[in-house]
Amino acid sequence: MHEDLIGYLLGALEPHEMRRVAKWLAEDPEARRELEKIERSLRPLEESYEPPESPPEDLVARTLAALPPMPSPDRSGETSTSFGLGGEAHLVESGSHELVDLPRLEPSIDHVRGRGYGWTDWLGAAAAAVVMLTVIIPALAAGRLEARKTACQEHLRQFGTAITQYVSHSPQERMPAVAETGREAFAGVFMIRLNEAGLLTDPDLRWCPSLDQPPRMEAALTDLASVPSLDDLHDAPVDCLKQIQQYAGGQYAYNLGVVEEDRLKSPRFEARASFAIMSDAPLSGITGTAQHGKVVGHNGTGINVLYEDGRVRFIPIAALETMPDHPLLNHRGEVEAGVSVDDATLAPSWRPPFVNVRQR
Repeated sequence: MHEDLIGYLLGALEPHEMRRVAKWLAEDPEARRELEKIERSLRPLEESYEPPESPPEDLVARTLAALPPMPSPDRSGETSTSFGLGGEAHLVESGSHELVDLPRLEPSIDHVRGRGYGWTDWLGAAAAAVVMLTVIIPALAAGRLEARKTACQEHLRQFGTAITQYVSHSPQERMPAVAETGREAFAGVFMIRLNEAGLLTDPDLRWCPSLDQPPRMEAALTDLASVPSLDDLHDAPVDCLKQIQQYAGGQYAYNLGVVEEDRLKSPRFEARASFAIMSDAPLSGITGTAQHGKVVGHNGTGINVLYEDGRVRFIPIAALETMPDHPLLNHRGEVEAGVSVDDATLAPSWRPPFVNVRQR
């Protein structure tokens, strides 16, 4: 199965094989550790890759010019340095309809033995190697990027299944709620509520495969290996509360809720195709429609978004500007709870539903 993990990481498997390996990874912690080991071993190759310089435009012309001239045919009938006369003659019909005896030309053994590899041969081989590397290395990086994107989508689908189960047992079929103020007033409490309901099968699903987990030094006051409980949240000292709120939801973005009847409420689940629930690798530093900060995952190409109908869609960063319902901004262009029941806004774990909300 080692080959399957490599193929999964590079995105080289068939779609049904990708789904099979993704299911296997979700069920087998040992397989996930092996996948992380393979990914770490390949990471230096991607990080140290620098695009090679393009070969000179006149490389072919200079190579051809450097080749030795072709030997001229020996018209006197004598043996040349490159070709010898064979003992067998061929009859060829001439322009005057007469048959003329022509000697059969054969390669000279001495000439073949005396020829070695010249600098032009090595130059051609080097040029071919450069072309191959120019094609293979970007393809390898693109394959890894696609594999990580697919793994993120699989995480979101599993979250979608958990959310569907959650709302089926929730009053009025509502999603996990973000409090308006207090210690539960942050987007990542969404994940805590799923875990409290016993619907989070693996805490590691919180970490986006396209990103590294936070260094231990940055999260020294919280346990990254497990999802904190509501009791942990309320009993935490003030100095570690911020870290719990920051990392409880991992590296995903969650729905901040909607304003309904002048109150913040969790969205009612209605299987809408355009209502975003979660996304991976969220944008950082969003302050308005004109400034989207920096995309922190998928090499800055875009984000995966889970919609209420269970569909996961990859949205390129350029397409976010033209979307009628931006998944990371409400209808006012702010990173706050939706202004209506159909207005979805996603935000990273630490983000409160409204600006300047007290989170203690």
